[in-house]
Amino acid sequence: MERETGEQIHGFIVKTGVDSCPFVGTSLLDFYAQFEEVESMEKVFEGVLYVDIALYNALIGGYSKNRFDEVALGCLNKINYIGLRPNEGTFSSVVDACTELKSLSIGAMVHGLVEKTNFRQHLVVNNALIDMYMKFGTVGDACKVFYTMSVRNTIVYNTMIFGHGQNSYFDEAMVLYNNMRHEGLRSDLATFIALASSCAGNEWSILAHAIRYGFSTDVMVENAILASLLGSGSSKDGMEFFKKLDAKTVVSWTTIISGLANTGFDLDSVNHFKTMHCLGIRSNGFTFSSVLKSCSNLADINLGRSIHSAIVKCGTRCAFTSCALIDMYTKCGTLDESYRLFDTIDSDGKNLVHWNAMIAGLSRNGYGSEALELYAEMMRQNIVPNCVTFVSLLSACSRCGLLEAGLRLFDEMRYKFGIWPSIEHFACMVDLYGRAGLLDQALDFINSMPLNPDSSIWIIFFGACNIHGNLELAKFAMKKVTGVEANNYQANVLMCNIFSKSGKWGDAQKARMYGPVKEPGLSWVMGESRSNFEHRNSVIVVVRLHKCRDFVYYRRCEMNTSNFVDRVM
Repeated sequence: MERETGEQIHGFIVKTGVDSCPFVGTSLLDFYAQFEEVESMEKVFEGVLYVDIALYNALIGGYSKNRFDEVALGCLNKINYIGLRPNEGTFSSVVDACTELKSLSIGAMVHGLVEKTNFRQHLVVNNALIDMYMKFGTVGDACKVFYTMSVRNTIVYNTMIFGHGQNSYFDEAMVLYNNMRHEGLRSDLATFIALASSCAGNEWSILAHAIRYGFSTDVMVENAILASLLGSGSSKDGMEFFKKLDAKTVVSWTTIISGLANTGFDLDSVNHFKTMHCLGIRSNGFTFSSVLKSCSNLADINLGRSIHSAIVKCGTRCAFTSCALIDMYTKCGTLDESYRLFDTIDSDGKNLVHWNAMIAGLSRNGYGSEALELYAEMMRQNIVPNCVTFVSLLSACSRCGLLEAGLRLFDEMRYKFGIWPSIEHFACMVDLYGRAGLLDQALDFINSMPLNPDSSIWIIFFGACNIHGNLELAKFAMKKVTGVEANNYQANVLMCNIFSKSGKWGDAQKARMYGPVKEPGLSWVMGESRSNFEHRNSVIVVVRLHKCRDFVYYRRCEMNTSNFVDRVM
């Protein structure tokens, strides 16, 4: 129903005097909830003389749909206070509110209330509980609810299959599908969408079943299988599957473009975008942000600018595209343009993701002090940082030798904002100590970590030992790396380097002969003539550029873009 028509009907209801009827009020609440009119919902609710549980359920559902989840939970207390008995609709809406609030503890409390009522075997309530536990990643709790159910239907199985897939339990998702078939339950469209999102490595088998049940040509199933193929690394199969699709929607094109961008097939991603544009298919914000990621990976600033122009022309500038543009400009080294774009976003539209993108860009280009200044401005505007913010800040401190600032930020992250450090934060801190030459402190820090250090942590420490020529600690780090990952070629290269620096040429030769070797790769380089060419000795190019890292970070003000490459090579 259109909003204007609904409001006219509401006016007629008021004139006839039936607006105080709970049944009518329930319908009006559902109507205003669809148009995000929370104040109108509340006025309708207040105008009803005799409230019942159906009216409260509509109110809770309306609050939950419009992200007023805390208010929705508060309604449960009011229901108990006035003596109404909650039903299955009440509990399912309240559980959904707990899911949106990301509050597992409150959700578990609601589950406890359900267990004490007659709704512990109700399909709708149990389905909401399974969905909640799956979204929190507590798959075991979801399975407990599922296996205590005396009756299961297709909807509950679909929730279980999708949840297992989202938590990377792909084999278990397939087992559930087979169990569902053995119980005689018929698969529906949602089943195959859930399976396609959960069937990494089993895409063709799922497609065969979809053909059998008549869902193979459904656009949503096709797009889900396409996304699964690309997500599992089968990019070439994904491209072949995409070619055979009869109906290619903007979602199909966006799926192939984003999937190729995420798996490193950047040129193919760009070419698909160009084809889509030539066919006259209108791109959306996610399409543009996906192809901009490929521009960033290719460091193709001219193509990025062209896409920026297309975004402005199409009027699809949004949070997705703005962040992708900032990221693209910073990765291409054009910080002035990224700053200009960042400043054009008004304060109301500038969210944490924009700040994170700009801070990460400054960090990536060695502007540590500027990243800290931007963080200070972010604090002045009362923007609360998240874990991504601190990864970028700690990385900036590490790259620019800002030891004290890095230590302060690490403490601030934990004690002021209550963010538990991840392996990325710990890696930044090890790098911070290592670049400062504080190898003993770095080792003490690793040993005090509450997480088991993986190979990336030891490689960072190993690299610091190599830079500062500490052979003994390098040997210790080598043992740790090989203990976690036996055939790590990075560790072997670093060991060769440190042996060579120490004059132990025989040991260096042995490491080269008997250690794991990385095969030379192929890389694309954009030349001045706009022609692409492959460099078979790309590793040599990267190493020669990498040796100039300190020059890039600490002498950037003296660089001249026109002759910088000549000076490096």
